[in-house]
Amino acid sequence: MKINETWNSFSKLNSKDYEYICNLSIGCEKTAIPSVYISKPKNALNHPVLIWFHGGGLTDDSREIQSSLFDGYMLVVEVRYRISPEFRADTAIEDAATAIGWTFRNIEKYGGNKNKIFIGGMSAGSYLAAITSMNPEFAERHQYSSMHPAGLLLISGQMTTHFRVKEDLHYPQGQFIPVIDKLAPLAHLRADLPPILLVTGESGLDMPARPEENAFMAASLKALGHKDVEFHALSGHDHGASLTGSAFLMEQFIKRRLAL
Repeated sequence: MKINETWNSFSKLNSKDYEYICNLSIGCEKTAIPSVYISKPKNALNHPVLIWFHGGGLTDDSREIQSSLFDGYMLVVEVRYRISPEFRADTAIEDAATAIGWTFRNIEKYGGNKNKIFIGGMSAGSYLAAITSMNPEFAERHQYSSMHPAGLLLISGQMTTHFRVKEDLHYPQGQFIPVIDKLAPLAHLRADLPPILLVTGESGLDMPARPEENAFMAASLKALGHKDVEFHALSGHDHGASLTGSAFLMEQFIKRRLAL
């Protein structure tokens, strides 16, 4: 796999309060995928955990995360996964599930609380967070089916089957023709899913149909009896801006769930 300089340098966010671990047990050599990069607060143990997946259409290997998440309190696990076209796009789903399973089994060694694990991502990363958390097939195969995330933070993710997955698996439907099959988060709605935060940009500014898909998912979950789902379409925000604009919403979402 090609090495991206963003991952090579791995800039240290809030380094005063964090120590950074490239975890060799899952593969932090520069060519090992998936890799997890742990940002661990220095001040205590038993931290809530955020597993984060970067965006990029399942074709971009750049690191991407909201800097405000490095607050000296959350333990952050950033996941690097294989990308298309070098690997078929659904490989990224398996890599994401591998990383989630590893985190649930091992994060206490690094000071994290396995009962307070949030899973989130931006764009394609949001899709990965959603499908691996909602489709039980992945949880069973990667040994986290008995674990329950504290919440999902889904920022402008595709809730139908991802367009790159459709392309690589030779679906007849084009990018903007929705497909809801086993690789679509919308195919796995149920009332007992973890708390969910959905944030997109404004309709017409974000990617086509992205706000509408997320609004439909939130409405459907509520109709099914899900008690803790939020949807926010940020006025004036395009696709990229939905990440920076979501900082306050993510912070409040995490705080509320930890207070319960």
